[in-house]
Amino acid sequence: LLRASRKDLNPIVFAEHSMLYGTRGEVPEEYFEVPLGKAVVRRPGKDVTIIGYSRMAHIAEEAGNRLAEKGVDAEVIDLRSLRPLDTETLVESVKKTNRAVVVEEAWKFGGFSGEIASVIQEEAFDYLDGPVARVNGLDVPAPYNGTLEAATIPTAQRVLDTIEEKFGI
Repeated sequence: LLRASRKDLNPIVFAEHSMLYGTRGEVPEEYFEVPLGKAVVRRPGKDVTIIGYSRMAHIAEEAGNRLAEKGVDAEVIDLRSLRPLDTETLVESVKKTNRAVVVEEAWKFGGFSGEIASVIQEEAFDYLDGPVARVNGLDVPAPYNGTLEAATIPTAQRVLDTIEEKFGI
């Protein structure tokens, strides 16, 4: 994303989540560039779409893997960038799964998850089996203490609980 950001002639805000600095993963040896505005399906599925970005994409993927253990086939989408938003990938997924859950670390009120839910409901309303569910940080002042922070941000278990509560799966 940083390489694509540098090539774009428009103003860019590039934010990294500090809690992802220790994350490990495969990196291609050859030159590669992640395009702006293009989400990636981290886990294909057919029963429910779980959407996240930054650290919450990892939480979404963990929830998807735990659902698989229960026989639920979750599709996990990592947005990677918020603007432009890859509405095509979101809508295609929801048309397939008929259910969507958006996971965001920020508070529900005023958060970007509301914009994602709005896009899905505008573009794929007839395909939805129920309202778009949102799993957000708790509506409390953001703590700096690690223990308190862990208690306020979404977890894979909260995602699972929401999916069971809202969709019965």
